[in-house]
Amino acid sequence: MAAPAAAAHDQLVSSTPEDGGAVSTPLTSVELVFSNAIPAEFVQVAVTDAAGATFQDGAPQTVGDTVTQAVQQLPDGAYTIAYRVVSSDGHPIEGAVAFTVAGVGPADPPPAETPTETPAETPSEDASTPAEQPSDETTPAAGTDSSDDGGLGSTATVLLIVGGVLVVAVLAFVAAGGRRRGATGDTDS
Repeated sequence: MAAPAAAAHDQLVSSTPEDGGAVSTPLTSVELVFSNAIPAEFVQVAVTDAAGATFQDGAPQTVGDTVTQAVQQLPDGAYTIAYRVVSSDGHPIEGAVAFTVAGVGPADPPPAETPTETPAETPSEDASTPAEQPSDETTPAAGTDSSDDGGLGSTATVLLIVGGVLVVAVLAFVAAGGRRRGATGDTDS
């Protein structure tokens, strides 16, 4: 009896919507119920239409033997809930549930357009704010640029001058050293 129990994998017991069922009211989620508790970290659920477009919204939520997947608005049409989970015995199980949506109508485009209009207004407000900020920054920048650029310019200028003086000194030393050797060599000859 121990061998058959070990070989038994968890199974899908029920789903909402049911396999082959029809839905006439808007869905906010789909639900899969298994014969035993399912580890949440290995659950994958995809809700697709006949064209392959996906409609799941976020990650699936697992509580014990029940997996709930939030969905975007499903317009009229045929859909498939494809799932892959790990059975309580550690083996992966997968399957699909088909259902149709009828009488709900097309997806609501107005809510999608409304957020589009709102962000368009937000950048306009943001555009006004940066326009005001440069004018504010322009006044301090003139005073600040004199101090900051003077400091940076002074430092860079000093470094360039010191570097130039060192290069000239090294060249002068090398030239003088070469003449002394040449002069010493001439004196020895």
